[in-house]
Amino acid sequence: MDQFPAKLYPDEHLIPRKRLYSLLLTRPSKRIVMLTAGAGYGKTTLLKSFFHQFPDLLGNWITLTEPVFTFDQLMNLLPFCPNKRPSWIVIDQTEQIQLDSQETLKLVSWIEKLPPTKTLVLSGRKNLEGFPASRWKLQGTGLIINKEMLAFTRKETEEMLKESLHTKIPGNFTHYIFTLFDGWPAGIAFFCNEPPDVNSYYHFKCHVDSFYTNKDLVQYLFTEIVNKLPEHLLAFMLNISLFCKLDKELLQEYFVDTPVSDYLNDVEHIQLFFSENEGQLKLTRLFRKFFYDLAQKKIGSKTIRARNCEIALFYRKKFRFIEALSHAFAANEDQLVIEFIGDMAERYEPKEFLLILDGWLEQFSPALHLYRLSFFLFRCLPVSLTASLLEHLENIALYYKEKDLLAYTDVCHRLATINFYQGDLIKSINYYKTSLETAKSTDNVPMIALNTSLLAQMYRFIRENDTSLKLSRQALATAETRGFKQVQMHALWNMSELLLDEGNLDTARRLAEQSLDVSRECDEASIIYPMCTMSRYFRKRGDIKKALDWAGRALENARLFNIAGDMGWAKAEIAMCLRAAGQLKEAEQMLEKSKESFSGFQYMSCLVQKRLVTILCDQQKYDDATHLDKKLRNIIRKSGYTWIKGYEAGEIERHPSLKIQLLGPLSIFINGEKTHIKRKSSLRLLLLLASSGKRRWSSDELIGLLFPDETEEAATNQLYVALSVLRKFLEPDLVKGRSSTFIPYDGSHYYFEFDKVDIDLERLQYLLNKSYSPKVFSETVSVYKGELLKEYLYEEWLIEKREDIRNQYLSTLSKWLAECERNRKLQDAARILETMIKLDSYEEKYYVRYIKVLKVLGEVRKARIIADKAIEVLKNEVGIDISNKMDNLLKDVYIVRSQ
Repeated sequence: MDQFPAKLYPDEHLIPRKRLYSLLLTRPSKRIVMLTAGAGYGKTTLLKSFFHQFPDLLGNWITLTEPVFTFDQLMNLLPFCPNKRPSWIVIDQTEQIQLDSQETLKLVSWIEKLPPTKTLVLSGRKNLEGFPASRWKLQGTGLIINKEMLAFTRKETEEMLKESLHTKIPGNFTHYIFTLFDGWPAGIAFFCNEPPDVNSYYHFKCHVDSFYTNKDLVQYLFTEIVNKLPEHLLAFMLNISLFCKLDKELLQEYFVDTPVSDYLNDVEHIQLFFSENEGQLKLTRLFRKFFYDLAQKKIGSKTIRARNCEIALFYRKKFRFIEALSHAFAANEDQLVIEFIGDMAERYEPKEFLLILDGWLEQFSPALHLYRLSFFLFRCLPVSLTASLLEHLENIALYYKEKDLLAYTDVCHRLATINFYQGDLIKSINYYKTSLETAKSTDNVPMIALNTSLLAQMYRFIRENDTSLKLSRQALATAETRGFKQVQMHALWNMSELLLDEGNLDTARRLAEQSLDVSRECDEASIIYPMCTMSRYFRKRGDIKKALDWAGRALENARLFNIAGDMGWAKAEIAMCLRAAGQLKEAEQMLEKSKESFSGFQYMSCLVQKRLVTILCDQQKYDDATHLDKKLRNIIRKSGYTWIKGYEAGEIERHPSLKIQLLGPLSIFINGEKTHIKRKSSLRLLLLLASSGKRRWSSDELIGLLFPDETEEAATNQLYVALSVLRKFLEPDLVKGRSSTFIPYDGSHYYFEFDKVDIDLERLQYLLNKSYSPKVFSETVSVYKGELLKEYLYEEWLIEKREDIRNQYLSTLSKWLAECERNRKLQDAARILETMIKLDSYEEKYYVRYIKVLKVLGEVRKARIIADKAIEVLKNEVGIDISNKMDNLLKDVYIVRSQ
């Protein structure tokens, strides 16, 4: 047995423990002092410091390094000490004393017979069993100093930090460090021996929060605690690190085959625990993080998530929804989160939700942080509930503003998000700006990224697209550099929506697909938003079938989680797809459902009702549209939604009741309903008139084109029948044929009244005469769904017109292409060339120009793919081999081809 020096640090590094010196000297007649605490509470250092100040008191000191099993064995280790003068005998590491009950009685008897001049000091990790500690304490002959007494007070922590770090630390951070270590002297000493090399409020807090990964601390914890724990107790520690509070009865019910009370008694002496509220144990934050991380490494993060899910369901059975909710979040079980919030909304007063909204969830687990929770959490909370919490949160923000900037950042972010869902976009923007500015002042990078991305979304909603795009790019750069997946997903989605607005469809699609991929990794519940963007992309492309498919998948996903706002968003997109497909009644019904889902979301409800007005007009329901429009104007005016276009001025636009699509598949819509003309002669007459522009036709010209093989009498009769049926079909209430709105007769000629009809061919002609812009190009591509009346390839009167339209389209695309190349808008040029190749896949010069543009853009793999496609198409279809030309074009490009 040896006498060892202090194990953790030199004596001079610790502040004098005068408070404990006084305690040790309280009763001169005491015969025994028991120091009981886990590793790192400074038991040995306290005694060495004490005897340094009172050297005459120390008689003998032994440190047990091996187990002692009998009283005689212990006595043989104690050196002789004269009885005449006061002296103290110290036995350190008393956990090595392993006496049975009989041997313990001998030791107790010996202690009680010690003369008044002798004081025995037993220092170890836990009390010896069988000692009448309470009796000695009551008689005044014994003193028990436990870990609560040995732990540093806040004042001692403050003095030590000040002395070691040579700088003044804000009072709230002193308290934060003190709370984090729970006064554990070794931890505070480790912290002071490695002062943080940071100069910002946020970095300092990050340093404190991550101190459980400090190399020296980790090594000490493994040496002094983990490696000394039996395997079954280590496994127990890893499992209970998932729990915030350690309720013995609940733990026993969950760990059915584990003697929870026994295990807790075995580990209770470790500094990881402290008593709270009538002796209930709780893991300190610092070491809970340590064991939680260790559990993820040893057991696996996937298994830990599954256990969090089990615990969440376990707590729900106990109707303890706050704990259940926190475990559901830690498990990434979004559906459970929504269920629990629904249960809580039914049974709790709104104020109870302040626990969730004031940072409680983020403190529950090392896996949770506001930048990860925000996109999902606030969508789950009922709008009516969060409205009642605004005043409380504003008071909390006011409190934090002067006391804790990091907490102030988070609360302002929460206020911004709640105000957005309440429909107050201006107040939301102001709070996001405040949160962002405060985050920048503390260098709080996760919150900088989160606030920047959400601020970008707010600017998109108020139509400030340039600002929105700039902020989204900033947020995306930060998110991708630092690995903030949720922010990355959101920024990609916001940018894709902005680019769709600008008509930059292909880039928008790429970003939406990337947002989908990231969402699948980190936030499955949010995937409906990029899904709806994909639907919108195909809708703009004119591929309504694919658009409806994506929107339907989005709604199906939204139904899994049943979040009201998500359901409203998906239903609104389906409605727009139905409108594009000509199913106006179904579109109206779906928008009504979307409006119900957005009940309480005032701003989003306004946007949906704006679309509803348009669809009502499409169906000629002008009275309903006017009534709804008037109601909306009042809401918009009171709420200050001045950026919602078309509501502060102007009347309801009365759209044509007849719409004809001649490009690509033929479609005819009357009052918004898709319909068919059964009589072939009437249909051919309509197509001839509608495709011929402003030309007027005599009856002889019409007969010659439509009925060339009939006799004059029969042809004339068929023309009048076809004309009468057509007019009646287009206007069922028409009384006289010559009163026709769409096919008038001027006394000698028939003609088509284009000003009263919506015809895609006329829209195309209008667009082809405009100057280039991404938006004009996008609209043109969406209008040109295919060649003119491609189902009627053999109508002679259409052949020349069809070729003329196609040539005009190609000619305009060539003109726009040259303009883009001249202005170095190569991404736009690439999109135009891609469209031209689809239109004419046998034109070699289009491939050559496309490959050259792709090379300049650095898309060499795509250039090779296009070259291979060109070689194959021209060889198989035209019989021309251009492989040498393509190889020469790409000879200076090195491409690693996939196997």
